[in-house]
Amino acid sequence: MNKNEENKSPFDNKVCEICGKPAKTYRFGAMICESEECLDKAMSQRGGPAGHQLRVASIGTLNPVKISAAQEALNRALGSVLITSVDADSNVSDQPIGFDETFKGAYNRAKEAYDKASSMYGIGLEAGIVEIGEKKLDIHICVIYDSFRHTVGTSSGFQVPQEILSGIEKGVECGEIAGKLYGNPEIGKNIGLIGQLTDENIVRKDLCKQAITMALVPRLAQNMTTKF
Repeated sequence: MNKNEENKSPFDNKVCEICGKPAKTYRFGAMICESEECLDKAMSQRGGPAGHQLRVASIGTLNPVKISAAQEALNRALGSVLITSVDADSNVSDQPIGFDETFKGAYNRAKEAYDKASSMYGIGLEAGIVEIGEKKLDIHICVIYDSFRHTVGTSSGFQVPQEILSGIEKGVECGEIAGKLYGNPEIGKNIGLIGQLTDENIVRKDLCKQAITMALVPRLAQNMTTKF
């Protein structure tokens, strides 16, 4: 081992998981700087001075599919995380149209979830109809928000049947139309339209997990020094 390696700090090229400044220590399960504010935030997220509780993330929905997807996606990417649900308003139409409106719905849900709960992240998920190559696709957008930044991810998209699009054009929400069409009133809270169309080879939770995982990419430990 050469002298440079001997003198190398374990915090070289590491950044504070709270504020993004150079990390100086590892406390409460997080790389953090030396500011009292970041120390207090890391301690709160971990469950107090003893740090016995799990890290907490809040999601702006009461939909069980989205909650379960967030739990599985964050546990796989970050380790043990407790998900709390917040009844958050998207402040967009019931059926968002286009990338911009769908993003705004997800962002609003994420911010409200973060503001209402003591958590490291607020998560917002919104499904919307977007146009690609003159085709209308259903897509999920996820926003993960904290007080310093927000990150974004999307799910795979799939073409929506014309019968459902006709109802959407009249102002009816996709899940409501699909529920009536396929005899599953709670379709948006279980398999989703994608589950119906793929014979459950892919279900709505899979799309939600995709979007959440993609939004987590800039937050993963190995990407902390990468500019996005």
